[in-house]
Amino acid sequence: MSLRLDTLPPELLLRLPYFVHSIEDILSLSSTCRVLYHTCANPSPHVISKLVAESGRIFFRPHPHMLIAATARQLADWAIQHDERRFRLEEAIRGGVDKLLELAIDVVGLTMDDIRRLLRFKYAVLNPLDKQLDLSSGPGSGYGMTICNDPETTLLTWVIYGELFHHSMELGYLSSDQLRHQPLSSVTRYKWLAYCVPDVNSFNYLNFKNQPNFFKDYKQEENDRFQQLSLQTAMDFLCPQLWEDALQPTVLWKTIDPVIRETYVSCAMNLGFSSLELLVPGGPERLTAQLELIAASLSNALNVGPGLQTAGRLIQARNAELRELIEDPWWLTGFPDLDVDLSLTLWGNWSGENGRVLMKAIRTPAVTVNTA
Repeated sequence: MSLRLDTLPPELLLRLPYFVHSIEDILSLSSTCRVLYHTCANPSPHVISKLVAESGRIFFRPHPHMLIAATARQLADWAIQHDERRFRLEEAIRGGVDKLLELAIDVVGLTMDDIRRLLRFKYAVLNPLDKQLDLSSGPGSGYGMTICNDPETTLLTWVIYGELFHHSMELGYLSSDQLRHQPLSSVTRYKWLAYCVPDVNSFNYLNFKNQPNFFKDYKQEENDRFQQLSLQTAMDFLCPQLWEDALQPTVLWKTIDPVIRETYVSCAMNLGFSSLELLVPGGPERLTAQLELIAASLSNALNVGPGLQTAGRLIQARNAELRELIEDPWWLTGFPDLDVDLSLTLWGNWSGENGRVLMKAIRTPAVTVNTA
């Protein structure tokens, strides 16, 4: 009599996920019978992360951006806990997206629910927006320097920006009492753009003597060598008006003080996955609770009240309050803007002081802190 998998002892069945080669194997096993479904339903997050990484180039494209997006928020939460972790993150960023994913897989655990949400996002949100961006800014115009070369990767880069640096994005509207750890530094954010959204122009304007080794392989592999330019071009489509059009029909919009509506839209644009979900039908309704929290927190943080006020003055006052708390020499605002960040990393434009020192910091390896 042949031995069937579902007749094995439970303690052996529970070990099955450790011996498969990809996440597809887990999904296939779980669909064969009820016993294996329950066995494979919840492998350990560490096992899932490893299997997902092995499957990335086939199952989670564009690779590695899809998986970096899925792990970015947890990676940031892990990194801000300790200076040594910040150092490891910054060093991984300097190695490009592949090294960043290696660190994420090493320290972040994914669940099967995370994988299901990621796949739902790909089909329900990413694919429709990819088509829209492709029609708006994608290849086909015949002008290679004025197009978005890889719309799908560009959209995921937008997501990663909001997820990986969510502490910085939330700084402007969350209560200062919630600032238990310093957000990732501004230099870390600029390094992420320089190394993980690599661009020939960026390396030139930031005065890199040599391009990173990983970037030298991009031309041979036919990867986009103008990723920041593609992102900037895509922002003609991914503009504030796009989010405002999505948010205006909501009941919540009418309750928000007109003075801060523009700032509210800016916050909604930097929510990572949620930002893009807002742009598909039904998105604002599904995210009502999150939007209500942002609106209420923003109103409180900016001290919106009766009388003549301007958004500029309210934000200026909020930034002055935050500046007393933030230990970051390059920090500018509690409301970061990707367009402003790109102006620095893509074209070398810096509105603050000591721009040359900042560019050198972007080019320079991170320095580990000796805690001995």
